[in-house]
Amino acid sequence: MKAVRASLIVVILLNLALLAVSGPLRATLSRYDLAKKQAELRKLAVENRALLGAVAQSRRPDHVAARAAAMGIDLHLIESEALAGSLPYERKPVPAPPRR
Repeated sequence: MKAVRASLIVVILLNLALLAVSGPLRATLSRYDLAKKQAELRKLAVENRALLGAVAQSRRPDHVAARAAAMGIDLHLIESEALAGSLPYERKPVPAPPRR
């Protein structure tokens, strides 16, 4: 009977020790997780900045003209047509029918 009582006391003390350690351990693990997520957020912010720079670079007029030339598109022809108002997708006014 004394052995059972002693083993129960040991089990209870072990459980209390585990409860005492679990709180700080959980807090430490949460801080590690937070640090990992902050590092990932910084990495994504740097990647986002690089992508925005690439988009700004690709929108520059000289870059667009170079890409158009690589595809065989003559921008000077398109600009002259736009100035003349002869683009195929522009609607021309239809004359009104004569009144009686």
